[in-house]
Amino acid sequence: MYESYFGLTGAPFLLNPDPSFYFDSRGHSSALSYLKFGLYQAEGFIVVTGDIGAGKTTLVRTLLSDIDNEKVVAAQLVSTQLEAGDLLRSTITAFGIPPKGQSKAELIATLEAYLTLLATQNKRAVLIVDEAQNLSRDAIEELRMLSNFQFGNQALLQSFLIGQPELRDMLLSRSLEQLRQRVIASYHLGPMDREETRRYIEHRLKKVGWNDNPHFDEDAFDEIFQWTSGIPRRINLLCNRLLLATFLAEGRSITSTDVARIAMEIRAEIGEPTLTRVDSHNIAPAAANLPEPQRPLVMPTLTDSVEAPLETPKFSNELLNPDSVRGPRTHAFLMVAGSRTGCIRAAALQKAFATRTDLPALKLLTINAPGQFELNGDWSEHLGLREPDFVLRVPPATPVGQMADGLRQLDHLLHEYNPAALIVQGGDDAALMASLAAHRQGVPIIHMEAGLRSFDRTRAQEINAMMCDHMADLLLTSEWVAHDNLTREGISADRVQFVGNLVMDTIRAMLPQASPPKYTLRQFDQSPELLKNKQGYGVVHLHGGGIGTELQPLAELTAILKSISRDLPLIWVANETTRRLINQHHLLAGVDGAQLAVLPVIPYYKMIGLIGTAACVLTDSSTVQEESTILGVPCLTLHNYTERRITVEQGTNIAVGCNSSLIHRAVAEILRGGGKKGRLPKFWDGLTASRTTEHLAAWWKQRAPREQLINPS
Repeated sequence: MYESYFGLTGAPFLLNPDPSFYFDSRGHSSALSYLKFGLYQAEGFIVVTGDIGAGKTTLVRTLLSDIDNEKVVAAQLVSTQLEAGDLLRSTITAFGIPPKGQSKAELIATLEAYLTLLATQNKRAVLIVDEAQNLSRDAIEELRMLSNFQFGNQALLQSFLIGQPELRDMLLSRSLEQLRQRVIASYHLGPMDREETRRYIEHRLKKVGWNDNPHFDEDAFDEIFQWTSGIPRRINLLCNRLLLATFLAEGRSITSTDVARIAMEIRAEIGEPTLTRVDSHNIAPAAANLPEPQRPLVMPTLTDSVEAPLETPKFSNELLNPDSVRGPRTHAFLMVAGSRTGCIRAAALQKAFATRTDLPALKLLTINAPGQFELNGDWSEHLGLREPDFVLRVPPATPVGQMADGLRQLDHLLHEYNPAALIVQGGDDAALMASLAAHRQGVPIIHMEAGLRSFDRTRAQEINAMMCDHMADLLLTSEWVAHDNLTREGISADRVQFVGNLVMDTIRAMLPQASPPKYTLRQFDQSPELLKNKQGYGVVHLHGGGIGTELQPLAELTAILKSISRDLPLIWVANETTRRLINQHHLLAGVDGAQLAVLPVIPYYKMIGLIGTAACVLTDSSTVQEESTILGVPCLTLHNYTERRITVEQGTNIAVGCNSSLIHRAVAEILRGGGKKGRLPKFWDGLTASRTTEHLAAWWKQRAPREQLINPS
């Protein structure tokens, strides 16, 4: 309709999959490589998952357009609401085989004879099952049985399972263990990032002769990304309507305002999935619907001052004598926590360990560094976290100096205490130090939050996480995309277990204690007046080693926040370093306290109260990204990357960087329509600690006899 007006040779944004428009994004390129590898193997199953509209079907059709049809015969099932018997008949029909008989035995014989005939002609068969998440378990099992067909040493049938993320969940079940062992390649296709979204739009336009007519303003591409989250089908739908609207208005350019207007029209027409938020008036009811949390364990009395750090348990800190005798193997797991998040996870795991009789005791080691989070009595009491069994303190120094000192202390502790296994988390320096020390001493390593990648190799945390993954004996993941990352890095699947997110467990237990924001503000002499704004309020939180520690980026961010606070009051929870920079350089000079309140780091039950009732959160912390998705609160991540990709793909998170224009537009959308909605990812259900201890018990049962043989008591 609009093609001739803009001088185009065709419609660039049709919704039907078309391999001629294939765009080689980073995700699609990786997925295509996996598919080609799987096709080359000529056996087993290949699994490709992705959200609706991610481009899975286009990907498969692109693969099929490249294969040699003289050697490969491909058939596709597109209707998958099938039982086992229906699947067999549909497969025969898809290959164009005349059925002989109606019984299952006759159908199987017909299919096997056809596949054998192909093999004698030096051909092989590929069955592509689209929307495979709709298959019944019996139908999936039938597919596995079909994969048993062989001609000599050659498999007669290879299957591609293409589906939504629910397909992965199905394949996790015990009943499908045999099929899971035959999956030779698996890939989850996520959305494109901001730059890829722009290149995707330009790619499709150029395919039909676009010559900057219509012209897209720079901000228009960013606005399209904000509304579509980088999902190809959404981009196609929005861009098609944009071209139509521009044609009808006899225009020649597309602005960010045009994008927002058309996007709102589409949203009104088709609606979007919603996720109930924890609002200020319903925290108690939301908590009431959750199972009653386990009563916290009885804790030893902590130091009298709630803000004072815990005392360090005594053990020798002298350098080891090379000839010193190694302590006997201690029948206990040692969990390392070097951050706020580490303590949050430890609280949930401690409670789960206390219910098990088939696991060793869980001991806690905290590692404290100057300017970083330190566990105190107030935090411990409300988390239900027992006093740490060991505390290491690294002195002020360069990061390398702190790492060296921490390694020296850890080497000594592990030598004396000699735990049965060491549990580390994520990719902070504490995890790397402990993993290196344990690896050198032969202590088994369990890595929680394994496989998370931001793909920014300039970040120390990224390298730390990768090194911890490769040293670990057991890797526990919180999201499926982590499995893809680990597979690409050559880590064996039998070392990896999907357990879910421990932060959810702690939040679930914490909600009944969540402190209303007005009490938190009054505690720090801040006016609760900002809570009366009809648009709500926003929460700002910066982690200890990022934007909040450097003057220039902090000053730029502060200028943005001052502007936002005129429309949306902000509560900024800032650590000591950030508050010092703000005060020394008067970064908030002239800001009304009713617009922006700055608080010190607060106990977790107060932080959850702030986030749970907020209109949005602005942060550079991956943990706060998790918490926002769990509580259903829109989150603006002040980075262009995140290792928590699941919070972008399925949750409430949007990566905006420190781009003033993007942040202001995202806040405007939140004020206008409530912001991004999402859903809870798989296994973010409050039961992760139970699953984790179940896997640890099975792992320990296998190792325990060897440990006893090597280290008899």
